[in-house]
Amino acid sequence: MSYVIVKMIKTAKGSPHLPVIILDGGGEVLEFETIEEAEEMQRRFQVNSDSGYSYQIKKIGTNE
Repeated sequence: MSYVIVKMIKTAKGSPHLPVIILDGGGEVLEFETIEEAEEMQRRFQVNSDSGYSYQIKKIGTNE
């Protein structure tokens, strides 16, 4: 199982948020092997967000 972080971008007033998956420095989806790693990075993003964005963790894939 892997985890990704989704940034919820504010749009026009009254519109739903736009979900954007966070990428790494090479343009690939930033994936985490454990929920703990994803939670730590989510906390860092949230603390440093000066635009009021929120960040959610989503589980992807399987270990098969």
